[in-house]
Amino acid sequence: MREFITSLLSREKSPLSNPKIAMAWCRRIDVLDPQTQLGKVSEAVAKYLEHPGKPDFESLQALVMVDNVAQAAFEAIRYQYVSNPRMAKDMEQRLWQDIVGFSQRMIDSYQRFIEHEGDEIYRTAGFTEHMPLVLARSLHYIALEAKWHYFRFEKVPGKLWTLAHRFYRLSEIEGFDSNPFALYPARDKGVSSCADEYIQLLMLATLSANNLSVRQIDWVDQWLDNWSKLVQLNRRNQDDRDHFCVNLQEPQGPQKIQPESTGEPFRYWGLFDLLHEVQETIKRLEGGASPAELGLGSDCRTPSCLELLKHIEMFWTMSIRNAQIQRSERFDVRKAAEVVHGLDVICQQVRADNEKHTRQPTETRTQVDYDELMDMRLYGFVSARTRSKLQQMPGGTIGAPRIETQSWLIENESKGGFGAVLRYSENDWVRPGRLLGVRLGDAQNWQVGVVRRLARRGNDEIYTGIQVLSATPVAVSIQQINGKSSNEPMIVSELTELGGIELPSQKLALYLPYRGQDGSNMNTLILYGADYASDRLYRVQARDRSFTVSLGSILEKGVDWIWVALQVIKQ
Repeated sequence: MREFITSLLSREKSPLSNPKIAMAWCRRIDVLDPQTQLGKVSEAVAKYLEHPGKPDFESLQALVMVDNVAQAAFEAIRYQYVSNPRMAKDMEQRLWQDIVGFSQRMIDSYQRFIEHEGDEIYRTAGFTEHMPLVLARSLHYIALEAKWHYFRFEKVPGKLWTLAHRFYRLSEIEGFDSNPFALYPARDKGVSSCADEYIQLLMLATLSANNLSVRQIDWVDQWLDNWSKLVQLNRRNQDDRDHFCVNLQEPQGPQKIQPESTGEPFRYWGLFDLLHEVQETIKRLEGGASPAELGLGSDCRTPSCLELLKHIEMFWTMSIRNAQIQRSERFDVRKAAEVVHGLDVICQQVRADNEKHTRQPTETRTQVDYDELMDMRLYGFVSARTRSKLQQMPGGTIGAPRIETQSWLIENESKGGFGAVLRYSENDWVRPGRLLGVRLGDAQNWQVGVVRRLARRGNDEIYTGIQVLSATPVAVSIQQINGKSSNEPMIVSELTELGGIELPSQKLALYLPYRGQDGSNMNTLILYGADYASDRLYRVQARDRSFTVSLGSILEKGVDWIWVALQVIKQ
């Protein structure tokens, strides 16, 4: 009995007992490496959670202090995970569990104090002053855990959404949801709030199904530290301003605003201010500013940063447009589809369709062959190999080279598109906003579509929603005209002074007849974004016909392509 009492008295007290013990304990672990240090903190918090009981204010002060000290080690472990995408599977699994497990323990620890928030003793012991910090840090850890689920293309567990909604609602009730303060005073230069942490969680969720890489998701999350302050949650829906909503009584994240999305459980927000900030950032990067100057991170390089920003701009612009469009009814089917991507490749497949019954002999053709255009785009001249291939083609016909296609399973169709299932390992290029050429069966022609939605179903299975832009596209060649008008005929090639052939500056594009949202028919063109100029005229060569056109309003922008309305000036 004496030995048992002695062991109890000699047992080290928990560092979460009071601030004095916590401070001494933190000094001892400060010399350890990040992995060991985080393990010590995680172990101490786990033991604290094993002994239920009514927590006191000194324990809360100790928890806040230990959490402060753990941030450097926790950040180092998170950086190790994000910066090493090719790590061994067992190492990835261990780091993932360490990060998610630590986040969950901190959520559980803070939740113990939140559950007793209404007790009178806490209102007299300084607990009220700590409540904004407690809720904001809880929301911060929920967002971190959600991000690590996105890294694996997993859905965030419903219990996390339930907790996040509850914590944010508590901050609203107490009236400090937007009160600014430093989340971790020793490390944060800026300020945050319960609303900022909650909005950051919601906005990252809107991009979670975009098939982004680990590094890209992490960049966006860092950018949302500042961008979240450009979003305002509203209790009342404004049709002309709001684009997303969330139900505080449902275990799920953001959703499209529906007619039934009304009442007290819902909060609404719009993207106009946030999208404007993204567009301004893109302009400044294209103007020569560095990502570090714009607060985008010192490890972010301009080309990859610019590509990601353009993708985000495209996706949120699409979200604004889709907020006013109701989806048509879908019907279950089971079909196979051939799929290609990239504007050049799509143009070749569409052009082969266009020329099935209008092939021209080589000696009388009036168009530049696609192989020649590709050579000019890649090398700046037509290669001898291409000339030889054209001469050897049966009957002297023009044909597109055989292109490898991918096979997708179509499982539902609607008036404007379809849903497909594909293997992630074979289609890691798929992103919302990607332009596709799709052929449903060998007997059908190639259609032009764009990826709208992505959702991970399993370890190697992705569901994607595709909108069909046109079932009857036409592949064309375009040439910019220097000036506002021209009466000169279309020139395909010219002899140089040295006797060689010089090809004009022709580009590939797709002509799409399109029915607008108001039901009106319009002529449209999809071309590379780098080939677009709003103040120039273009010659468009469609098979044996030539048109002079001007480009009108922009219908949509992808990462490297642009879709515009066009007006025919003369034929």
